[in-house]
Amino acid sequence: KAVFSNFIKTKILNQDKQMPSNKFLESLTPEQFNLSSRIFNLVIGRVLKRAYLILDEGDRLKMESVFLADDEKETENFVKKYIPDFKKFLNEEAAKVEEEIREQ
Repeated sequence: KAVFSNFIKTKILNQDKQMPSNKFLESLTPEQFNLSSRIFNLVIGRVLKRAYLILDEGDRLKMESVFLADDEKETENFVKKYIPDFKKFLNEEAAKVEEEIREQ
């Protein structure tokens, strides 16, 4: 899970320069940082579930194997090959979570 989170933060979010700077993250209180991490994990979990559900059984097994391998490069290659809409899913799921938070 940690390898995948690092992959998301460095390879995907930084491509669009939407990832907050480290200075911003360091300025958060522990409670704010914890909440941000929990929201991030919720979004990633939803994206992975969505991706998993669209894969066929063979690709699902590959996905499980790749994520258990804890290899960032292998994870990156898998996402590029088997989940081409990953960024789209990420943006959609983040928007859904944001809307759910606003409704609370």
